[in-house]
Amino acid sequence: MEPELEIKKDVKTELRHDSAVNAVLLLVFWAIYFGAAFSLPVLLKKLTGTVDTNLEALLFYIVLYPIGFSLIFIINKILYKGKREVKIFECFRKPVTSPGWTAKWIFLTIGATYSAALLSSLIFMIIEFVTHSKLSEADMSSDNSLLGNLVVMIAAPVFAPIFEELFFRGTLYRNVRSHSTTGMMVICGITFGLWHGNYPQFLFASVMGFFSCFLFEKTKSIIPSMIVHFIINTIGSCLTLLISSVGLTQADITTADSYDLMFEHPFVFLILFAMGMCVIAALVTWLIFFIIEIAYYKDSFIIEQKNPEISEKKKVWIYLSSPLMALVMLGMLGYTVFRALGGNV
Repeated sequence: MEPELEIKKDVKTELRHDSAVNAVLLLVFWAIYFGAAFSLPVLLKKLTGTVDTNLEALLFYIVLYPIGFSLIFIINKILYKGKREVKIFECFRKPVTSPGWTAKWIFLTIGATYSAALLSSLIFMIIEFVTHSKLSEADMSSDNSLLGNLVVMIAAPVFAPIFEELFFRGTLYRNVRSHSTTGMMVICGITFGLWHGNYPQFLFASVMGFFSCFLFEKTKSIIPSMIVHFIINTIGSCLTLLISSVGLTQADITTADSYDLMFEHPFVFLILFAMGMCVIAALVTWLIFFIIEIAYYKDSFIIEQKNPEISEKKKVWIYLSSPLMALVMLGMLGYTVFRALGGNV
């Protein structure tokens, strides 16, 4: 066999292997997710005679994040034992890029994420209008109790930036980045979007996932993407607590009755209006910076392409056509659609 063909064969074999490893890790996550979702209510009822939803949520996130993801990292290390040295804490190295460049791209990533969120809202608003249907969103509100607020402020702003970044950028993307960059950044971004299982989050989480992989690739550190994740989730959690403080949910302020609610809770809506204006101003600033970056700093977008003998499209197909990965991706897509149509698991 010719040397070039031999290299291509080796790359394809390794990529299929790494795709299968990532699929196993995602399956382990979903096993923990559904296992905790179904077993915790039963366990709490047996122990206490009732089910406190806030306590259930707190235990769920503890099982899912510190315990579940730690187990996944161990499994990943075992699967690569003897083949590749896996050191998860290498992700916390100091960024190799300058502080100015890193800060600029943290801002650009946040702006791209919020732009995608606005686009997503518009797209699904049109879909609901055309189909005369109402899609079901995940309920992320709090009952305004101490424990409920604690759950909101721990799950998204603390657990998610640490463990999700270590999983998606520090593990799944790092497992495959040696084969491809652009293609795997796109795939890992889409995987991150589907993984949320919530249609309003799919597009903006995918965009955030892509740019977070880009940040990781350029800085060789997971710290910048953790900062992005922390800022976005903290803003969302503060918004949830603000709305919940007057007994409302995020769905309440987007319905036809929100006009009446405005007069009942003027202070809350005034803050929401101010936040909206700040977001608009930030997005305009982001657009200006992004255009300047494209026009004058094209080198910022250059990333090393690996294994050029195989096209990026071909590598993406090899990764997704792995039977186990195809099953996982279709399963996550199906779960997202299921929840959008009113399913609640």
